[in-house]
Amino acid sequence: MELVKRIKDRSPEYDAQYFQLILDFTIEQGSSMGTSSEFDRWKQGKFFSTRYEIYIYAALLGLKKDYSIPIKYGTSKEKFLPISGWKPAEVVDFLILSLIGKTGISLNELEDLEEEAVEKYISDLRVKLEGYANGGFDIIRSERETDPSFFESDDCFLDLLDK
Repeated sequence: MELVKRIKDRSPEYDAQYFQLILDFTIEQGSSMGTSSEFDRWKQGKFFSTRYEIYIYAALLGLKKDYSIPIKYGTSKEKFLPISGWKPAEVVDFLILSLIGKTGISLNELEDLEEEAVEKYISDLRVKLEGYANGGFDIIRSERETDPSFFESDDCFLDLLDK
């Protein structure tokens, strides 16, 4: 589907205030990005192998809780690699389809739009993704400040989805 490919070509951003929070839950990278084993994650006490994995989680958390914090103009931001490089593809596709579902526009309507309108829609979708991810990061930040021991459990990120 051309629309999904075009969405995946985008590189979303997040509020730079969450940079350290992302690092706290993600293993150290370097030239071996994405090649860490489960043992490496366990040894470092981390839950995510790559930064985009926690971004996906934060976006899904924000979507589930319907909590979005759009990035304000002038805010210092960090950028990720294009969505097309994120794995697993099935989860990324689910995330994109969830975002499309939140917009309320049907795929049939999108087919009838002019190119300029489609481009605006894709840009707006990226902004929506960023807002939900920032909302998810805010939930994680808030939970860590309220109850730091919450993240000592192996299932803490699953539990946070149900909280």
